[in-house]
Amino acid sequence: MSSLRVEPVVTDSFGIEPSLRGDALSVKLSGTGDMAAAPPLGICLKDLQAEVVRLSIPAVEFDVRPLYFLNSSCLKAFISFICGLAGHGAKSKVVFVTDARLGWQRRCLAAIERMSPELVSIVDA
Repeated sequence: MSSLRVEPVVTDSFGIEPSLRGDALSVKLSGTGDMAAAPPLGICLKDLQAEVVRLSIPAVEFDVRPLYFLNSSCLKAFISFICGLAGHGAKSKVVFVTDARLGWQRRCLAAIERMSPELVSIVDA
């Protein structure tokens, strides 16, 4: 598999660390997913979407355990990512790994899981 062409994103309050692990794409999100985080998240997810299609990546894992807030604009970016994959014919499975102690993470992402249960799942760690 070729190397990933997406660089990490680091701001004062938000971070995105993408990496290839075997044939899966792992994306670690940290900090605060607020209005300031929404634009870089949207851009990065669009770039990651292109990489998933280019490399035919079968699985994408978003580790949101170090994330302490996620607003609706950031959720919309994830929805666009998932819908964009489907629009390109990609059948990639998307897994969100949440912190079981932070119940808001699962509740927040449950709508995305219900939107596309054949592609999206949530795992508590």
